[in-house]
This record gives sequence, C-alpha cells and structure tokens, in this order.
Amino acid sequence: MTTRVRFAPSPTGYLHVGGARTALFNWLYARHVGGKFLLRIEDTDKERSSEEHTRVILDGLTWLGLDWDEELVFQGARLARHQEVADRLLDAGNAYLDGGAIRLRVPAEEIAWDDAVHGRISFRGEDIKDFVVMRSDRTPLYNLAVVVDDLDMGITHVLRGDDHISNTPKQIALYRAMGAPLPVFAHVPMINGPDGKKLSKRHGATAVGDYQHMGGARAATRRS
Repeated sequence: MTTRVRFAPSPTGYLHVGGARTALFNWLYARHVGGKFLLRIEDTDKERSSEEHTRVILDGLTWLGLDWDEELVFQGARLARHQEVADRLLDAGNAYLDGGAIRLRVPAEEIAWDDAVHGRISFRGEDIKDFVVMRSDRTPLYNLAVVVDDLDMGITHVLRGDDHISNTPKQIALYRAMGAPLPVFAHVPMINGPDGKKLSKRHGATAVGDYQHMGGARAATRRS
C-alpha cells in the first residue's frame, strides 16, 4: 500500500514556521518511503479565510521546495460530502439531533492509539463525551471534516503538531463510527521560543514570508 500523507493549513493567516516544519516532515517522509504528499486547504472558516492567505501559503511552500503530488483539495468545496456523512451517522444511530445540530455518540470505552512519536496514548470515552459534528446551519465541525477528507484522500499517516493530540480521540471515535481503519498518527513537539513558550511574534520572525522578504536562505529556513 502506498503511503499517503497530507499538509492541511487553514488560510486564515500567514504560513507559520511551525506549520512549515510540519509540512516539511510530511514531505520528507513521503519522499523517503516513495509515498505521496498531498495538500489540502481547510477553508471552512469563510469569515477569516481568504484567497490572499491561500496564495501566501502556496508561495511559501513552493519557496521551501515542497511540491505536492496531486490536485490541491479545498475543504470548503466538500460541504455536500460532509453533510452526507453526518446524515449517514444519524441514520445509523451513531449520532443524534441536538437542537438542530448533529452530535456523535461516544461509547464509554477506551479510545487509544499507538502514536509513532509518543507511544501509547489513551483516553476514556466518558471523558470525551458526545460532541457536535454538524452545526444546525449544516456546516461541519473541524473533526468531522478532517476525518471525512482524510478518508476520501486515502491518507495513511497523519503527521502533525502535538497540539492536535486532544483532537485525535474524537477523530478515532468518528473512524470507528464509520467503520473505517485508522491511519498511523504521529504528533511532533511544537516549536518553542527561548523562554520555553510556544513560538509567537514576540519572539521575532515567525512567518515563512518574513524570511522570504528578508532574503533568508531557503535551506537555513528549512533547518530552523
């Protein structure tokens, strides 16, 4: 089976060096194992997403030398598919209506996975609780859209920052409800500043575009 990984930024701002590093990890892994590196733009936040931010992200990835193997996927164009899956979960009894929204039933059982970075990680289903997957206005929540898109794109390995660990048990609950196999999950540490806190603008240049405009070497940025 061909390894398929993805980078899925939201076009609500610049391409952060942390996001660029995640993209690089995915790209390097795909190239190392002879797999496919895919790109998905998660533009479901219509108020904050913009074509300009999308262009900046794509320009930054291109500047870093990260090429993708298949057609660019826009999550916002897949609304009908997200709605279809939510309705199927509802019809199957794996979800229920709650004030017009659709909420997933989370069984009171262990939700665990063998993370490729952290090892065994386990949550209790009763701690996750039932969660909304589709709003009353028929727009999807993050976890539903991500799982549906990853399944449809054939993603086999999900490599991302460890700030997503809290999302993973919800996504596993969705995979189980859909009767779908899990991908391999790998959560890498965040990039911190000298003070040990998450890298932000107060630490200096944090956008790939900053290095582009300063004339920084691409190789140096890829090593940062």
